[in-house]
Amino acid sequence: MSEEIELKFEIEPSSIKQLSTFLQTQRIDEEHSLHLTNSYYDSLDNILRRHHASIRIRGIEENAKQDEYEITLKSSGGGQSIAGLHSRLEFNAPLPNKQLNLSVLPATAFPSGLNADNLSKQLTLLFTTDFHRKTWLIYFNQSQIEVALDQGEISASGLNLPILEIELELKLGARVDLLLFAQKLSQFNIHLFSQSKAARGYRLVEGNDIKKIPQLITTNLPSSSVLPAILEFWQTNEEYALAHNDLNFYIKTLQQVNVNLTPILPSPQNEYSTELNQIYRKWFGQIRSITNIKSFAFSPINTQFKLYLMLLIF
Repeated sequence: MSEEIELKFEIEPSSIKQLSTFLQTQRIDEEHSLHLTNSYYDSLDNILRRHHASIRIRGIEENAKQDEYEITLKSSGGGQSIAGLHSRLEFNAPLPNKQLNLSVLPATAFPSGLNADNLSKQLTLLFTTDFHRKTWLIYFNQSQIEVALDQGEISASGLNLPILEIELELKLGARVDLLLFAQKLSQFNIHLFSQSKAARGYRLVEGNDIKKIPQLITTNLPSSSVLPAILEFWQTNEEYALAHNDLNFYIKTLQQVNVNLTPILPSPQNEYSTELNQIYRKWFGQIRSITNIKSFAFSPINTQFKLYLMLLIF
């Protein structure tokens, strides 16, 4: 078992070459180029998703070698998911082939009330992903961070969704380093992305729209929950606005974010607060003249501001 801590971003095709060139200037320990095929399983009534878990079988091909296979069970395990930052439990085990076999997973991997025997009778293939992954294992400060560039698609019932993502996974070290390294990548017009491949696969299967949150209400929340709630509202509605090109909705979202953020922005008391307030002033100056959702959502200032706010949480 391991705890997976990662940041997920969307990236524009035009930014990939510049970002890849930048990564080559970092302290790289390993690089890999992989072809990954993934099959996701659940029951017809989504028993795994209802337990905040997912199961996939992954085929891994590197340098044209024969595929290796592994099964992965992920669960929330009390972890957090905030505006593209995901923390969850992950169990992996090798498989001899791509056939579903839950018996190789430890009993402790399964959510409460579930086990390999009762799940094996219920699970069916729901959707697949097929993508190429380029990875760089990078040393940053005292931490080890894996950067993965994924390009491919999610498929279900003859329908497809594109995959064009950057993932930053903390392999060793501090979450703060993960967020600070992401700040360096924000110059390449990347956009924090809260939707996992599994979540997008379920949405494709069910034909569901991206959700939105009509109103941000923080009045009855404990103080420690206010900023996470603001970030969830902001990220969720930004992704909805991008999908529907709804500029009016996006502007109203940012106005609510601003109204709720202003009272809780810190005075200059720690190593991040001074720069955070400087970034906030730039961000606020720009939200009053937005004419294109994607240009602003993918802008360095928008991504930097979110990442600095996350530093206040972690």
